Amino acid sequence: MRRLLTHFYVFLLLAIIGLGWSLEQVWRDYQAELPPWFSALTQSVSSLTAQAESPEQLSEQLGLAVAVVGDGRVGWPEAEQRRLEQGEALPVFSADQSLYLYLKKNDVIWRIGPIADGTDSTNYWYHLLFFVLLALLTTLWIRPLARDLHSLENHLNAFATDQSQTLKLPKRSLIQGLANSFNRMRNQIQHLLGLQRELTSAVSHDLRTPLARMKFILEMPDSPEVREALSENVEEMESLVETLLDYARLEGQEELLELSAVNLTELCENLAEKLEQLPGPPIALQLPDQCTLACDGHYLERAIQNLVQNARRHAVSKVALHIESDPKQIHIHVDDDGPGIAEHEKERVLQPFVRLETSRSRQSGGVGLGLTIVARIVEWHQGRIHITQSPLGGSRFTLSLPRRNH
Repeated sequence: MRRLLTHFYVFLLLAIIGLGWSLEQVWRDYQAELPPWFSALTQSVSSLTAQAESPEQLSEQLGLAVAVVGDGRVGWPEAEQRRLEQGEALPVFSADQSLYLYLKKNDVIWRIGPIADGTDSTNYWYHLLFFVLLALLTTLWIRPLARDLHSLENHLNAFATDQSQTLKLPKRSLIQGLANSFNRMRNQIQHLLGLQRELTSAVSHDLRTPLARMKFILEMPDSPEVREALSENVEEMESLVETLLDYARLEGQEELLELSAVNLTELCENLAEKLEQLPGPPIALQLPDQCTLACDGHYLERAIQNLVQNARRHAVSKVALHIESDPKQIHIHVDDDGPGIAEHEKERVLQPFVRLETSRSRQSGGVGLGLTIVARIVEWHQGRIHITQSPLGGSRFTLSLPRRNH
């Protein structure tokens, strides 16, 4: 919008200055133009002036006022002074556009006239022409803008039924920024609609399964085993709902990072100690003595925890967590010796609700949001996540985070 206003005001300023200057030159040329009969008049006046003995005699012959106005030595430019010395009659317009003739006679200047009176309303057409031309230039400027706005309106009207069409405008369009914002909005809406469909599909399966088990358990005779099974299914549903709510919060909010200097070595050691208490392969650590990064410790710990839990879930017997650093970035690697991820699945596995196995069984994982949450947290930290083959034989997830001041 700022570009549009700047372009408009610059155009308006240049148009007014350009038209005003051009028409002013035309007006001056028009005012300075002498009628065809003037040449014959000046020759006649010059001849009569040469024969006249006094201004009064010349006035009687011409029927015009004649007065002596100066001695001819000062007040005239060099070119006009030369013409007066040669006996020519000089035409001069007064302030009210009345026309006079000046001649030199016996070392004095005679003024003859007025020959033609000035008029007070000869510039009406000049003002009218100025506004007509300004309106024409403004119309030419507005026409491409109106065309682009019409295209935007058509896309907005069609958006309710078809969200796949991208709004394309010329690169020099004054509303190119508005078109880019519309396309980003369209992409975001498409993304949210896709999430809604995936969420509906995921929830319909993941919530119905424990609900069906709970319904079946409630029909059984009461016993400690039944209560324990019911409690486990309630915990599973609670964990599922909590994960979905966490993801909804992450998707709905902007970057709300609280950056501080975090010792990643200490963070990873504490995380490994906490996760070792849960079932799964041991976690081998390879960490520097100290590694400090400006980041949000809470969210980054959440991302590393999701990766380690994912690795332990798919590993056969080995999981490794280690950190490498260089002057610009810090790389956090999580390795496992599991089956790995196919090359064509490495991008898809980071998308919401994607599971490489379709059973969605309780033993093999949750609803497919863990890695998506990791990707979002890394994106907030202006980093990247890479999936490669691990030296252990399975998958390696690498978080590359830039060093920055907090």
